[in-house]
Amino acid sequence: MRAELRCRVCERTQPLAPIAACPECDGPLDVGYALETAALRRERRSMWRYEDLLPHAPTDPGSPGMTPLVPAPRLSRALGIDLLLKLESANPTHSFKDRIAATAISAAQAFGLQTLCCASTGNLGEAVAARAAANGMEAVVLVPYDHLEVAPTASYGARVLAVDGSFDDCRRLEEELGALFPWGFLGGNLQPVASEGAKTIAYEIAEQLDLTMPDAVVSPVASGVLFSKLAQGFAEAQAVRLAEGRTPRLFGAQAAGCPPLAAAWADDRPLSRVRPQTEVRSLAVGDPVFGELAVGAARMSGGAIRPVPEDEIADRTALLAETTGILADSAGGVALGSLIGLIRDGTIVEGERVVLIVTGTGLKPYAGEVDREATDVDGDIDSVLSALGV
Repeated sequence: MRAELRCRVCERTQPLAPIAACPECDGPLDVGYALETAALRRERRSMWRYEDLLPHAPTDPGSPGMTPLVPAPRLSRALGIDLLLKLESANPTHSFKDRIAATAISAAQAFGLQTLCCASTGNLGEAVAARAAANGMEAVVLVPYDHLEVAPTASYGARVLAVDGSFDDCRRLEEELGALFPWGFLGGNLQPVASEGAKTIAYEIAEQLDLTMPDAVVSPVASGVLFSKLAQGFAEAQAVRLAEGRTPRLFGAQAAGCPPLAAAWADDRPLSRVRPQTEVRSLAVGDPVFGELAVGAARMSGGAIRPVPEDEIADRTALLAETTGILADSAGGVALGSLIGLIRDGTIVEGERVVLIVTGTGLKPYAGEVDREATDVDGDIDSVLSALGV
């Protein structure tokens, strides 16, 4: 068996299946692999070159992944480090969420599921809708109403429900739908397998650095999925000899208006839910599902998770564009703001090689027609069911 589900709590293993929690103890599930037999599909120029380290075989092996890792010479000189940018904006819908959508689609098809559903602040919904359209599947996306203009998801034929509430309200509704419909839910029965797509970023970084590790990686953090999967990816890259040397220190960046992980890190305490009050909509997750794993990843790597003041984010986003020619979304500004703070306080020192993850683009068009194609719903399940015609 190439891959299996493993409970984080009781360590029970079982074949891959569309389930969100361990049947024995209700603990969270991860995917385990036969790392000793994993082989690299070098002929593939996509994330599917790592097929043996992903839960299911690809349905569309041409995309996404193998995004550029590019030097940033002007910004490197200004900061006194060797800075490289991992451009996840080069994916099909211009964010790293394309990787998660790809693994979700492959899993759904393996499990015989025809409809995918997710809660989204924008990028995940668009990625899921696009990959579902390419594979002839249906998609239902729950988006906070005030996030619609950054989520042209309906353009791909998805059912978009504009929820009168926050992202956490959307996620709650996704959970309630999961008890009613035989669909694939990215925050539910597909979460253990879908999240695996994010770790391929770490594999690619190792390959692109000629099988070596950077000194540090800086990434925006929202739900904690990407950050925790980066840690997993670098560890697995070492295990399968994709890289040598010490795994990088991982530094997470959060907007100060929504800092649940940064606050838990600073106070060395368990996570507490916060109410998002940030303009960085892709990071407006007040109750991060992978939060504990993300904090653990920072701690075990020798890194940290820090907040960036709201009034600095726009300037940092502009600085990234002005010095590199890369127009990232505001999450990129948060990452750069954190990096500058880490250099100023001596946590990252002169000459170190640092990779900054550009998780999305600032070039996404606004789609005015989305407002007409989305269906407004209240933050309760009855309203959602009515909108779905049930």
